[in-house]
Amino acid sequence: MIEMKRATGGVPVQLSVRMKPAWSFVDDLRKFSEIFCACACPGADRETQVSVAVHELLQNAIENGGGEEVELLLEVATERNRIEVAVTNACSDEAFDRLAGIIERMNLEPDPLLWYVKSMRENPSSSRGGLGLARVRFESQLEIGLRRSPGAATVRATGKLRALPPQVLGEAE
Repeated sequence: MIEMKRATGGVPVQLSVRMKPAWSFVDDLRKFSEIFCACACPGADRETQVSVAVHELLQNAIENGGGEEVELLLEVATERNRIEVAVTNACSDEAFDRLAGIIERMNLEPDPLLWYVKSMRENPSSSRGGLGLARVRFESQLEIGLRRSPGAATVRATGKLRALPPQVLGEAE
């Protein structure tokens, strides 16, 4: 099910998708979220960064969700200069604790680029997984949070709608 709500009087624009987890939808939802953002916040130039977050969070949910339903909420609040990507999936207590530990360690590093580089070193390209959250935090310039509900976890990536491009190594400030 896909649902879109229009912004009225300062209310954010929302895209909500609930689906059975299917790898075949991930790339399509990435493209769709990019188009959605371009229409919902023209001129913000965040659609590519946001679509990366959608892609990575959906991949994590499908891989770790145990075959249960996955929910995506993409919210654009132009008047508040905020964007949020939230993905909810089934999650065992053990998986939640492991994910919470990863996010806690990641958020303790104040520089998203340093954590991203560290994650790339620890997770070589020959192995699957391990970079998605670091990629969202650095490339998409979104802060990562985690919420528990009975039998499920929601990973939230939030940040400014109008953000500066991420700094790369060797660039002068």
